[in-house]
Formats: sequence, structure tokens, C-alpha cells
Amino acid sequence: AGTWTDEFEATACKICPAGEWSHSSGARLQGNCVSCSGSSCLAEGSAQVTIELRGLQYQQRNSIEQADLRATFARDIAAAAGVDASLVVDLMGQNSTVTVGLGGSISAFLLDLQGVSARDLATNFYKESFRETLVNSTIAVLGSRPEHLGVGAMTVEPKKFVPLQPTTTSMTSTSTATFTSTSSGSVVTTTTAMHQDIAFTTTGLSSDAKMIRMAGLTLWLSAIAS
Repeated sequence: AGTWTDEFEATACKICPAGEWSHSSGARLQGNCVSCSGSSCLAEGSAQVTIELRGLQYQQRNSIEQADLRATFARDIAAAAGVDASLVVDLMGQNSTVTVGLGGSISAFLLDLQGVSARDLATNFYKESFRETLVNSTIAVLGSRPEHLGVGAMTVEPKKFVPLQPTTTSMTSTSTATFTSTSSGSVVTTTTAMHQDIAFTTTGLSSDAKMIRMAGLTLWLSAIAS
């Protein structure tokens, strides 16, 4: 976003002129850059940054490494934008961190942007030096360079920040307990049904991970009901 190129198989795109922006990737004409509302093209004072970091293998890292990576990427993004790290938030709205998805996709928002334009952000983020910064930061946190580590597609998009809300799924477990007592030679059997609600959150999980968690919960419910 914010770029265009009319060259076939170009490895770098041209940034839209000041006061203009393209909202789709792969724009082929400068005419795809259209005038913005406001000269900065940041009418909402915020922008989303999305970075594809290949070879990160984020899910295989331990929790300390994951937290360090998220904080480090937030600082790198803040430095490129020329703002304090506290103005970088993940998709849930937590400060000084980013969201890292399955496959290594980094997403973050820059908030309260003043005195800067979308073109300024694009100029800084689309530089080769910023890609090198992300790679070097990853190596510094992990202590070695992961195989095939590299930065892929990157986008800066002027956008209003709306934090994601956790998604909670509820399931009900029903089990029965049978009590037998004798009185005056007779047998009285009482069956009592017990219900238990289980809530769990699946925000941030891939569809496969959600299916695995649902399957595991179903097996557990079957076990306690038997």
C-alpha cells in the first residue's frame, strides 16, 4: 500500500506523492495513488504495519523468546516511525509489543501520530535498512540465525485502530451420579444430573489449532461424563 510501479518484475516500488495514497498492493500506475483526506493521509492519526518475516518459526520458540521478539519488533517499528515504543500496540491494544501470527506475520498499530505523514512512514519502513534491522534483531534475540530467515511483503496502511476482542466459546458438560440406599428392605435409586459450563478463548489461534483444542475438550468432556 502507498506504492506503485510500472516496471515488470520490479524489486522495489515507487512511493506515492505527498498527499496521495494507494490502498491496494500491486498498483501499476501512478494514477492509482489518489488524494487523501488531509495532507498527511493519516486522518485517524494511526496506521497499521504488517510484516511477513519468513523462517522465524515463532511457534517453536519458548515463551521468553517469544516475548523478547515481540518487544524487540515493537522497538524497531517505533524507531523507524520516529515515535516512542509505547505508541506501538498489538492488535489487542497492548503497548510496546506486536502480534505475531502463525507463520511469522507481524502486525502492529502506530497510534497518536503527529507531525508525520503516511509517505514518511512508507519511506522509512520500505527501506532495505529496515529489513536488515528486523533480521539482525531476530538474530540478537535468538542467538543464531534461523535457516531461511528473511523479510517478505511489508505494508503500511493508514487505518483507525479498533482493538480485537477475545473470542470465547462455551460448552456444557452433563454427567450423572447414581446413589443407592436401602430402607426397610427396599432399594431406592436416585439419579442426579450435574451441569458444568466450560469457557475457553480461541482468539489468535489458527483454524487448525482451534479444531485441535475443540477435539481435546470434547474428549475430556466425554471422559468426565462416563
